Amino acid sequence: MVVKLNKKTVLIKTQRTGACDNCASKKSCGTAGSVDNEIIIEADNTIGASLGDKVVFTVGAASVLKAGLLLYLLPIVFFIFGVVLGQTVAVKVFPDQNPDLISGLLGASFLALAFFGLKIYSKFIEKNKAFRPQVLRVE
Repeated sequence: MVVKLNKKTVLIKTQRTGACDNCASKKSCGTAGSVDNEIIIEADNTIGASLGDKVVFTVGAASVLKAGLLLYLLPIVFFIFGVVLGQTVAVKVFPDQNPDLISGLLGASFLALAFFGLKIYSKFIEKNKAFRPQVLRVE
């Protein structure tokens, strides 16, 4: 049900589905702690839904998969790359230093770089309609 109208988007109050129950991120996406399994979702209002309308919305499966890969896999890959880089390059560039310390610092630096890059990238994909829920129809 549409609970708030914005210029081009609507806020929809909806029930969590079975897919939410199986999601590993359900506690961090805002669905945990909601009363009666209700959640609020912002969706693009391409059909002109009005306040109080019961609507059907969709989120593209490919965009959910891509977002999941970006959020979970990219930081791990950056961290491992930093650690491996530290182990291979540290002995050549800093022969007097402990290579484990250098690789740990590089791994943490690359991990921070990945999160910083994701934060910047999120500003761009926030505007991308492929990653946003879309209102399909009014019921």
